Amino acid sequence: MKLNPKVFRALTGEPVAVQEIDGTRVEFHYMDDTPYLSQYAARGRFAIWTSEGKDTYRVLIESTYYETMKPFYEQGVNKIWLGFLEKVGTMSRKTNLMFLIPTMVAYAIAVTLFSIFWPEQMMILLLIMLGGVIVTNMIQSRYINNKVKEENGATQFAIKAFIGEDEFNELVKKQEDFYAAYFKTEEPEAEVSTEGEEPEVIETTVEETTEEKKDDK
Repeated sequence: MKLNPKVFRALTGEPVAVQEIDGTRVEFHYMDDTPYLSQYAARGRFAIWTSEGKDTYRVLIESTYYETMKPFYEQGVNKIWLGFLEKVGTMSRKTNLMFLIPTMVAYAIAVTLFSIFWPEQMMILLLIMLGGVIVTNMIQSRYINNKVKEENGATQFAIKAFIGEDEFNELVKKQEDFYAAYFKTEEPEAEVSTEGEEPEVIETTVEETTEEKKDDK
C-alpha cells in the first residue's frame, strides 16, 4: 500500500540496512541529514514507514533511535508489521469499491432523471451531490479507521508476543528514556503540515502495543 510516497521518492541514498521478507524489500534510511528530521522528530515521530505501493518499503528513522530500538525493527517484527500493512491496503481498496460503485450508480441515475424531467433543477442536484460526496467520505473514513484499529490491535498483540514480555518491557523503558533525553536537549520546532500524508494510525511505536497510547498520534 502507499505510505508517504513523496518521502519514499526522496530517499534515494544508500540504505543503512536492508531486509528481504517474503519477497518484500525493507530499507532503513537515517532521518538525521534530511529535512524530515525537524518535520517529524519534533513531533515525537522518529520512524516513518514509506512506500509507493510496490514490493519495497523504506523506513525513515532517526539514527540514535534506531540503535536504541533495534530489536523492535528486526526482521521477525517487521514481517508481522508488513502483514498488517498489506491487510490494511487490501481492506482499503475493497472498501473504496464498496462505497464508490453504489455512489456512482446512484449519481448517474439521479443526473439522468433530472436532465429528463427537471432540467431547471440541475444546479440543486449538483449541490446535493456535493453534500453527498462529503458525507460519504466521512462515513467511509470512519469505517476504514475503525477496521484499521481492530487490525492494529491484533498486530500489536502479535508483536508483543513475538518479542517476549521481558524484552518488550525493557524496550518500553528504553523508549521512554530516549524521549525524555531527546526533548530535554532538543528545542521542539513548529509542526509542519504534510500534504497527502497517509493516516498515522498505520505507523507504530512500542507504546502503541500497550493499552495506554500517547496522545501525539
